[in-house]
Amino acid sequence: MNERSSLNQINIISKDTHLSTKLDIELLILDLLKIDKNILYREDPVLSSRQLKELEVLVRRREQGEPLAYILKSKGFWSLDLFVDENVLVPRPETEIIIEKILESFDTSEKTVLDLGTGSGAIGLSLSKERKDWRVFCSDISLEAIKVARKNKYKNEVDAIFINSDWLEAYADNTFDIIVSNPPYIDPDDPSIHSDGLKYEPIHALISGQKGLKDIETIICQSKEILVNKGSLFIEHGHDQSGEVELLLEKYNFSDIRKFQDLNGDDRVCSGKIFKC
Repeated sequence: MNERSSLNQINIISKDTHLSTKLDIELLILDLLKIDKNILYREDPVLSSRQLKELEVLVRRREQGEPLAYILKSKGFWSLDLFVDENVLVPRPETEIIIEKILESFDTSEKTVLDLGTGSGAIGLSLSKERKDWRVFCSDISLEAIKVARKNKYKNEVDAIFINSDWLEAYADNTFDIIVSNPPYIDPDDPSIHSDGLKYEPIHALISGQKGLKDIETIICQSKEILVNKGSLFIEHGHDQSGEVELLLEKYNFSDIRKFQDLNGDDRVCSGKIFKC
């Protein structure tokens, strides 16, 4: 195979691909050559025969539906550059709304915060970076996920404490001011779990029984004891689940219940406050 210009190769491959966009191929080349975009467009470096073969393998993986973040081992979220692999979900832009609303709801004064089901650490580490005086705990049942989150702690130079726990079983009552979670919420019968992208992600982090609401209800039920008086719970859910989540918050005596929409205009997060006195 002959050597070819990087920009020429982007144009050639993108014409024959189904899932890989021109931007995907550009990012793969940047990662392969370990250069930035300015160098790519200023110098248009040549890909060697070996690099062309490596690029073909990467594009083939993308064409088979593997998320670009897994191929690159990287995903931007909020202000973080996260390492991701097949042990954690790929952080979605839709989840950033939960960061935004928590920061809007609380000032910089000291808080004790739990990111429950942390995965890559996206939520907890983002909050820790924005609020230096908050004590942030990141919890997950998966030890492999905790390894990923810990790697992201050091990569992004933020502070957090990591706990291996099945939801809230490891925590004492009246411990946290804020609990935040992006739990599994997809119905096991939802055909989307077999779609390109999702089929590569850890299934236990995606699906939940009771039409996707089992883990959400567990978290709401357990949080009412683990939160301090006037403590707040923020929980992400499916775009069509806000009504059921609001009812669950009411069922377990949360009040000041609010729901928030993501940038697509879909209901994405519900929050509630627990009053114990």
